[in-house]
Amino acid sequence: MEKIILGIIQGATEFLPISSSGHLALFSSMFKINPDLPLFSFLHIATLFAILIFVHKEILEILEGLFTLNKKYYILVIKLIISTIPAGLFGILFNSKIENSFNSLKLIAFFFLLTSAALFISDNIGKDKDFFSISYLDALIIGLFQMLAIFPGISRSGFTLFGALLIGMQREKALKYSFLMSVPIILGAGILEFKNIQFNYSIFVTGLLAFIVGLISLYILKRVTIIKKLKIFGYYCLVVAIVAFFLG
Repeated sequence: MEKIILGIIQGATEFLPISSSGHLALFSSMFKINPDLPLFSFLHIATLFAILIFVHKEILEILEGLFTLNKKYYILVIKLIISTIPAGLFGILFNSKIENSFNSLKLIAFFFLLTSAALFISDNIGKDKDFFSISYLDALIIGLFQMLAIFPGISRSGFTLFGALLIGMQREKALKYSFLMSVPIILGAGILEFKNIQFNYSIFVTGLLAFIVGLISLYILKRVTIIKKLKIFGYYCLVVAIVAFFLG
């Protein structure tokens, strides 16, 4: 039952802009649970399949563009790589400091506050740039927001969406770009722990639940982003920040 609940929580918090790592750290502290990192890495891989379905049209379009030697798609891939680099480097260089941040509920509360603020602001920004009209600098800026989301309490989807809207991307394109650039990061994190996973029936059921709930969450996030109601999650993160602060 515990693993089933974890699958549902992971599927929802991984994509909704409320920080899955922040919730993991908070629940671990509240209930004195030692996080099962291999399990969560497997759940990351399960939710990755939800992302691939969510952005499958864009992925197929990119692959077709690459096979037909369309220059703009090669440039887009370079931009996605640029957006991925900051988080990858930061994770490698400062891994121990990142792990230590999971132990401070007051710090996690502060990070949830940052996520809350970003979501409130996100409802009021964004213009008309698409994948192809953003610059290399724009791609780097979005990548820096993804880098910050390594810390628990800072939502990866929320912060990268905020970064994309901040540099003027159209709302749905910003969301799709956010998840396209997440694929290498989530895949890499999953592969690192894959060898430590002990596969059994309950693990697969947990992964399936994470996939289904994750896919539903993605389409909820898409709708909320388009109609400019991200503040709903902003209020939620504000409440979680207050709870984490007093528990700390």
